[in-house]
Amino acid sequence: MSRILVLGDSVMKGVVFDSLKKRYQLLKDSVTSRFMRATKLDVTNCAVFGATINKGEQQFLRRKDTLDEYTYALLEFGGNDCDFDWQAIAQNPEGHHLPNTTIDEFIARYEALIDDLRARHITPALMSLPPLDADRFFATISQGLDADAILRWLGGYKDTIYRWHESYNMAVMKMSREKNVPVIDVRSRFLVRRDYRDLLCDDGMHPNEKGHQLILKIILDFIRPLNLSPVLR
Repeated sequence: MSRILVLGDSVMKGVVFDSLKKRYQLLKDSVTSRFMRATKLDVTNCAVFGATINKGEQQFLRRKDTLDEYTYALLEFGGNDCDFDWQAIAQNPEGHHLPNTTIDEFIARYEALIDDLRARHITPALMSLPPLDADRFFATISQGLDADAILRWLGGYKDTIYRWHESYNMAVMKMSREKNVPVIDVRSRFLVRRDYRDLLCDDGMHPNEKGHQLILKIILDFIRPLNLSPVLR
């Protein structure tokens, strides 16, 4: 049976924001746990809350002694790479601030990870980034900070956050084409919904339980033609 390695951030980890308790917690029926039950496939989930592509590389290397056990790898990065130190921005909105991972470094490291996986005879697949809700995301990152200063740094438009996030998603899609790596296009399937915001937590960035249900369907639709699971045949 094929073994699948998952490398990613809080989306594949199954982290959601509990609006009543005002804290993050693991969703019991996350996309990964639902996927394993639905397919009976052997999945090792190495996704980490807050992970960037650099953290993904570290997780990959930590498993170097067991990598020959895997046939496929699902990679899901970008949401934390494109994020900023919002406290620093609030304190100095006129300054020059870099994201956690610049887009050039993001592309270079992501492509290197793809190459490393292939060199070990592991077939990678990428996942596009679920979209943000700019208004709710802005409210989340500016809480307790000078929101006006952050908005000034953003050029006066909250949608700047969405467009910046989209640029990293476009990089993932471009990598998919140029490296000939299949992509599980979660973003498009969210955006065609009448209001995709219903699929996101109140923090404006993490998919909620309904969002995880949709991501599961997207992944199952993707793997069904591959005949990886007897259950799906």
